[in-house]
Amino acid sequence: MNKSLYLPAIAVLLILTVTLSSYSAVTALPTGLPTRAIAQPTLQVVTIAEDDEKRETGIMVLGLQPKGPWDKPNDAYCAANPGACIDKLAQYKIMVTFNGVPVNFNVDCQFIKKEKMHPLQKPQFPTEQLRTVLTDESANFVCKLRQGKPGVGVLDVYYVGPQEKQFIADYVIVVQVWQTFGTTTVYGAEIQDVCVLGWAIDSNTMRLTKPDGTQHFSWPDTLGPFAGCEEAALWERDAMGLPLLYD
Repeated sequence: MNKSLYLPAIAVLLILTVTLSSYSAVTALPTGLPTRAIAQPTLQVVTIAEDDEKRETGIMVLGLQPKGPWDKPNDAYCAANPGACIDKLAQYKIMVTFNGVPVNFNVDCQFIKKEKMHPLQKPQFPTEQLRTVLTDESANFVCKLRQGKPGVGVLDVYYVGPQEKQFIADYVIVVQVWQTFGTTTVYGAEIQDVCVLGWAIDSNTMRLTKPDGTQHFSWPDTLGPFAGCEEAALWERDAMGLPLLYD
């Protein structure tokens, strides 16, 4: 038997069988779904908040005049100089690696403000008492990378928005990094917190004179007795006459 006469026919039959089986599997899937998931390479991102490492958050102070019924501690200098005691810088350590190796990277930050709303009309479920409202406030912040060596550096985050009470809030920072290797761009992401307060809830204000004669303000415990930013910001907003929102 001359096998060379049959081999092309057998090959064609096998190709048709594979093609038809693949077509059947694809047509059985819901419209729009890929036939298989492909895992793309990613950059690994680690960030550490430096302003309050105990609560793991960055903190900024707008220097507004303290208000409210709570007998909070109040620094005499800040009380006598409203608007002077400000700190609009938060810092974060950052490390970016690719397959365990520190690499150079580009960075971009987005800032989402969290506020509370009392759901009067459309609660998500019957017993919902407070709803979180999210607003993109990226235009009020600037994020700058200070890189010490490949993959390792510091993120300097600045508040550049209005010095007004409605911006007191707990914010989510979305830190996105990317780098191009050859023709492939690889991405990574991490989230962090920054707390924007109207005033520091700490009576111990520390002042450092900078070379230009201006002063830098800081506090050993900016959030005072509060365990986190959300409660502190909620209290300060209420004290400044910003009650809970409602729908």
